[in-house]
Amino acid sequence: MSSIYNYSIDLKNEKKTAKIVVLKQLSQNSKEINTLEFPSNDIDLIIDALHQSKRNIIGLNGHASNDENINPIILDTLVELFFSGIRIADLSAQYNLSESLIKNNLERKGIVIFDEF
Repeated sequence: MSSIYNYSIDLKNEKKTAKIVVLKQLSQNSKEINTLEFPSNDIDLIIDALHQSKRNIIGLNGHASNDENINPIILDTLVELFFSGIRIADLSAQYNLSESLIKNNLERKGIVIFDEF
């Protein structure tokens, strides 16, 4: 099962150095903490890069069109979760993807989907 993460963004303001933004990722399962520090002047570049990455993964405006391919890593996770009994409606809510997009991508992987009750 994949880890669940919490994120935080903090400002490190030490008098001797420029302001530094600290992005933290905390895994609830393993208590692992990852941090990324960058100058506060770069925050717009970081946000733009995150938006571009999001568009590359799930499409424009946060929603992929129904004929788009879902990122293969995410799709593999969706397949595993679907086979473990998670409903497509629940996957749709969790991953912020439309049900028809998920169905189309699962069917492209050769999975036959019957209407859920």
